[in-house]
Parts: sequence; structure tokens; C-alpha cells
Amino acid sequence: MTKCSICHRPLKDPESVKRGIGPICYGKMKSEEEQKKEEQQEFIPFEGDIICKRTEYGPITNVTHMIVRHSPTGFEWGYGGSGPADLALNALTMYIGREKAEKDGLYQEFKWKFIATMPIEGGIIRREDVMKWLKERGVA
Repeated sequence: MTKCSICHRPLKDPESVKRGIGPICYGKMKSEEEQKKEEQQEFIPFEGDIICKRTEYGPITNVTHMIVRHSPTGFEWGYGGSGPADLALNALTMYIGREKAEKDGLYQEFKWKFIATMPIEGGIIRREDVMKWLKERGVA
């Protein structure tokens, strides 16, 4: 019987046998490849302000929750928890890219400066304020 070259489970369907990889391992492998392709795409910095509003349906913002590191349930602000940490990471990533945002916990500093201090009802984080803050830290 043919086995998966990754996990060594028996392969049953002809396509998996032909590939030499089972459907679960193949799915994981494809997902990793897609993530690598995403990371290699040209980075285009965000040129706008970050807008956060609280509605009857919950918090909304113009920041996409692309990186889920701390809060699978979504963004928040006005304190220093997991929702604010994910908002900080994703917002800073829009401006300078993920690698720079994560380096030395920069997004956590960003969280304490801009996200945790935002009023609970929301607000606007001006791009010019973020750029000034980054420049003070030697981040281009």
C-alpha cells in the first residue's frame, strides 16, 4: 500500500497515490505555499488615517484583520488587551509591513501609544502622527 510521503498514512484515492501526498497534507502544503506567495508580494504602504468607530453592531475600522495573533474575535481599542494588540499589529503592518511592525515588539509600543489610549467610542489615528512616531524610533 502506498503511504503519504509526509505523514505516512495509507493513501486510498488515485489522485493522492499519484501525488504521493494525502489530501490533508496536500491542503496544508498548499496553504503554506499561498501564505509564502502573499508574503512575497510587493508591499504598498497605506497612505490614509486609521478610523475606528463603535456601532450598535460592535467596533468597525478601516483596518483589515489579516493577521490574527492575539484575538480571533476581532479588534478593540481603549485598553491594552488582545483585541487592541491585533488592531495595532494590523494597522502598523499597513504602514510599514509585517516584518518591521513585529520587530522588537514595535506594534506593542504602537498599541500603548495609539490604540489603548483611544476613547472607547473610537477615533482617528492620523497618518502624520504615526509617521512622526515611527521617525522618532528610527523606523523609515
